This record gives sequence, C-alpha cells and structure tokens, in this order.
Amino acid sequence: MEHTLSSHGAYGHEEAALPADPPQTLVGNPRFTALVKTRRAFSWGLTALMLSAYFAFILSLAFNAKWLGMPITQGEPMTWGFPVGFGMFVFTFALVAIYVARANSVHDAMVEACAKGEKS
Repeated sequence: MEHTLSSHGAYGHEEAALPADPPQTLVGNPRFTALVKTRRAFSWGLTALMLSAYFAFILSLAFNAKWLGMPITQGEPMTWGFPVGFGMFVFTFALVAIYVARANSVHDAMVEACAKGEKS
C-alpha cells in the first residue's frame, strides 16, 4: 500500500481516491428535492421568527427604554427589562428545541429514505 498526497492535501491510500465525477443520484431524487425545500422553508421560517423577536426587543430599547427600566413593583429593584430579556432567552431556547425535534423526526426520516435510494 502506497501512501500518496491527494490533490486537496490529505494523505491517503492510492485505492481510496475519490472518483473524478461522483454519481449524481441525489440530484434527480424527488425525495431529496422535497427534503431540501422542506428544510429550507422551515429554517427560514424559524429565522424570521427569531429576527422579528430580536428586532422587536432592539426597537423597544430604542423607542421605549423608559418602560423597560420601570420597576415591576414600586420600590423594588426588578424592572420590566429582566422578564423581557429572560423571555428572549426562553423564546430562543424554544425555537432551538422545535428545530431539533423536527430535524430528529421529519428530516431524519427523509434523509434515511434518500440514503436507501427510494425515489418516491
């Protein structure tokens, strides 16, 4: 077995070289196309939700910072900024949990179907 330096700089065995033109089996697979569209739409939807929440928070700081600095209860140090900030954390965590749950159920099943070579 002779070790060679491949064109991308990694050492490997000569017989383990990648083919010049890999087979294009996934490109024409309707399940793969559906997977890509589904994942992209879901990801962009969650991204829009996250950006909306963050921009709303930033805009509330810019235009209504006085409200965020007001105490929840008169004479107490806790202001409205604390629960709003914590709510942002909870919202972010919830979106990540939703994405992971969906990826582990729906998307992984679609990936497995594509890997098995199913066409429809």
